[in-house]
Amino acid sequence: MGSAILVSELVSGELASWLGLKVPPFAIVHDCQIDLTMERNGARMVPPMFFSRAVDGTPHDGGDTFLSRLREPGDVALLVVFDTWVRNWDRFFDGQDNADNLLYVKAEGRRKYDLVPIDHSSCFIGNDVDFPMGPAPEAWVLDPNVYGKFPAFDPYIDAKSVKRAVEKLSQLKRDFVVEVVNSIPAQWGFGPNAALSLVDLICERGQYVVNTISGRLVDEPEIPGLVK
Repeated sequence: MGSAILVSELVSGELASWLGLKVPPFAIVHDCQIDLTMERNGARMVPPMFFSRAVDGTPHDGGDTFLSRLREPGDVALLVVFDTWVRNWDRFFDGQDNADNLLYVKAEGRRKYDLVPIDHSSCFIGNDVDFPMGPAPEAWVLDPNVYGKFPAFDPYIDAKSVKRAVEKLSQLKRDFVVEVVNSIPAQWGFGPNAALSLVDLICERGQYVVNTISGRLVDEPEIPGLVK
């Protein structure tokens, strides 16, 4: 399970950055002279390791205290589209929330806040313990559930912001996904069969979300030229 978590963090972080979300900077460290241990089980961490910059932010409070002061309100729909694409059940899913994985960070020199998602260790594979060596289950690709949509998000998700997020996702290129997956360190034991399976899942799932999510997020998708 350890390598699956690392793969999820790295690949999801790259996809989130590409989509336009404000994830904290991250990197793979191949050489570390400091002994580090896992907080949960005390196991020693060995390179290559995934590190993400700590940010000073406030977790989602369940209300609109910070949502109403976002610098870019469209990031709300963007986050829901992203979490649904990668099947991230560890932020908000099926009525269960983990508000610690969503931070509001004060924008530099302004009285506004940025929406900053963190921790993408539980994406793609649901309750499975590892990535498949063969084709991903069709149920993953065609999963109709919406992920990451906190109840407080509803007033901030509109047709325009959903359309913008979907248009960005529709620009996904397989070559880019291959490049991202190929950046997974060999030491993590993620072989070529698993890599091909993940590339296919990301691309096919992305196309499914592009084709279906608008109707699940807004009652009336935006019609070009229509003035409301």
